[in-house]
Amino acid sequence: MGRGTQGDGEEEWVEEGEEIEEFEEEGGSGRGAQCASLFLADVDQNAGEWSTFRHFPVATQGVFQSAFNKLLDEGRSELTVLLLGKNGVGKSSTVNHVIGERKQKVNPYGVSTIDKPTAISRFHGDFTLTLIDTPGIVVGDRIHEATLNTISDIARERLIDVVFYVDRLDIYDVSGLDKEIFESVTRMLGSEIWANTVVVLTHGELDPPKGTSYADMVSKRIDRIQGAICRQGKVPSDAKPQAVVIENSSKCARNWSSERVLPDGTVVLSNLINTAVEVAMNAAPYEFNPKGKSPDAKSKWLIPLIFAAQVVFKRFVFDNAVRKWDKYNGDQWGPKQSEYKDEKYIAKMKEAKREYIRRQKLKQEGR
Repeated sequence: MGRGTQGDGEEEWVEEGEEIEEFEEEGGSGRGAQCASLFLADVDQNAGEWSTFRHFPVATQGVFQSAFNKLLDEGRSELTVLLLGKNGVGKSSTVNHVIGERKQKVNPYGVSTIDKPTAISRFHGDFTLTLIDTPGIVVGDRIHEATLNTISDIARERLIDVVFYVDRLDIYDVSGLDKEIFESVTRMLGSEIWANTVVVLTHGELDPPKGTSYADMVSKRIDRIQGAICRQGKVPSDAKPQAVVIENSSKCARNWSSERVLPDGTVVLSNLINTAVEVAMNAAPYEFNPKGKSPDAKSKWLIPLIFAAQVVFKRFVFDNAVRKWDKYNGDQWGPKQSEYKDEKYIAKMKEAKREYIRRQKLKQEGR
């Protein structure tokens, strides 16, 4: 049974077995060429036959095929999955894991390895699986609005069946930044996006704290994230997104059929794809509605009112106040108090004004 040969991090993907292989891009013909213009947004695109599908364990292939057949029976020949999350939580590793290729660069140190979204489509028989990997939506300690804008552009052009909101199992609390993310995603994409969302927690092969069972640890982490999404995302508690735990490391434990399994016996890929298909079948595809989502469009109707108020204030309040001040305290030549006056300068300016008026008269008379 294959084991990884480098490091312990989730993002370090090196397999000596048969599940992962390097993928040579196929030529620009056939079905790959048909996907060359799937997106109008600035998205890297890669499409081709799912040549690595046969390298999955036989049991995993069966689960994938069964899940895809459910959608095919409903007349749906494609599943589009959008991945969202912070930097370094395992989005790109999850893409690699699902398609069975080392396609996306990964980094275990919290640094985003892509600077724009990447859409990877794989064809298997009559079915197409498309995964859209996105950059981290946090830069430093703030929300990266440009990434959210790009994601909204993608959603304008393409229906999204499922959203994977990716985070880590080994983080035990929901931070203020996490809450800001949920608020920003809701503001930009709408609360309806959470109906298509699966919370995906990576680093699932984690030993629980002393005195806590693995099931309790997972349950508490999921409950905290789901609760925060419901509060910040304005989602009813009975419509909270589903959640799954996965492990992307090639050192993950295996069952008798060579499938990766979690400490509680859950088969990683089978559980992930079955949950994704369940969400896709129970919720209509997410369609972006830009109305009211952009912060730039918020309260635009107030602009002409504010401008009109400024004009009225200047005309009837500010200008009157200036004229009143000049009447009692001075005029265009300065204050009336003699101690503040520069008589020579005032005389010089008055003479200049008289000369200007004289020249204007002469010009009008044609002299």
